[in-house]
Amino acid sequence: MPTDEMQEQRGRNPSYRFIPFETDSLYKKYFVNLDLSRFETGSTKEGIMDDYDESSLARMYAKLGIRFSAVMYDGVLAKGNESVHAGGIADKEHIRNGLPLDKFSAFAYDFSLEPLVVELGTGTKELNILFLDSGRHSSPASLLFKVPKNSKAVVNEYYFSLGGSGDSLNGAAQLFEQDEDSELEVNEIHCESENTNSLVTRTFLTKDNARLEFNAFYTGGATSRQRSVFKNSGKGSTINARESIIGSGAQKFDINTYMANMKQNSNCNYEVRAVLADDSSGIVKSLAKMEKGTEGSESHIKERGLIYDKNAKITMMPDMSIDESYVKASHSSSTSPIPEDDIFYISSRGLDKEKAKFLVGSGLIYELLKNIKNHDSMSFSMLLAKHRLETKKIGIPEMELKSYGVWYDQ
Repeated sequence: MPTDEMQEQRGRNPSYRFIPFETDSLYKKYFVNLDLSRFETGSTKEGIMDDYDESSLARMYAKLGIRFSAVMYDGVLAKGNESVHAGGIADKEHIRNGLPLDKFSAFAYDFSLEPLVVELGTGTKELNILFLDSGRHSSPASLLFKVPKNSKAVVNEYYFSLGGSGDSLNGAAQLFEQDEDSELEVNEIHCESENTNSLVTRTFLTKDNARLEFNAFYTGGATSRQRSVFKNSGKGSTINARESIIGSGAQKFDINTYMANMKQNSNCNYEVRAVLADDSSGIVKSLAKMEKGTEGSESHIKERGLIYDKNAKITMMPDMSIDESYVKASHSSSTSPIPEDDIFYISSRGLDKEKAKFLVGSGLIYELLKNIKNHDSMSFSMLLAKHRLETKKIGIPEMELKSYGVWYDQ
């Protein structure tokens, strides 16, 4: 269906307005609320593409040293390949039905200009996607990822922004569908500017003997509101999800993750680590559910927060719901300032206090980032973590890159 017809589907009263941002009575106390009506810009695909300057952006791509397979510019596909193509209203409905009934997923349905379908077959084994916010439009992206049987694929997603106003949005609603015996690694790296609001909702569905590795690194944006749903609906399938957070200034992070074991001998593992500095704050809520009939399955949650500066705040709330007896499950959570004993020990080796803090904070994050299997994404993430903790600067790092995404200082 053409774009103008999709715009007509929005109607005069978008559906998102009738959905509360949060319904959980406990979580209501903490979650980050945003007035999404600020982002109802009425942008069109043609208007957005008129602003797209491929030549100037190419210089930025060259500096970053990353070859992007697809570019989402303010929610519109500006560059693609044979695996990425525009979908129709049926795909848009399919994405909406696969996502939880969330205010932002409804907003994405109402205001995304065109759905995209990403088919990760044997021809495409690695896909680098740039989600770029210009600061002039606020159209969310809507994507459907299809991973066929017996295939192996890597999706690296980079979320950048060029500055802009305080009403800037870099948002995406994504549905991933994995068929039997498939393997997928998804790596998200967020470097939005301090004026951007980052909102992403994503759902992963796996079938028998599928394997998913999900790694997300949140470092950018004034506000980062992330919603993840992992439905392990196949026998013998495995999901490993890891999220890392580094915050500074007045950044706010709202991370909510739901994992479900739905079949026998399935595995779900979730780990999150956060280092927050200055006046930044974060709320992390995770729920693992083990349904009846999931004998032989495992589910584990680990949460770790580090208060880098005394004014930073972290709230972590792990939870589990177990309806089957013959399973293994655990959850743990800990938050603390940097231990004075660690600072004293490192300082006694000749390093100053700030360097000692950096070593403790970076060590906590590095330990999680090293699980990224894709070399380029791991190198990018490691050096981004180093840059964020050393400089506390938000946004795209002002450093040169060698090929293969490895940075070197100027």
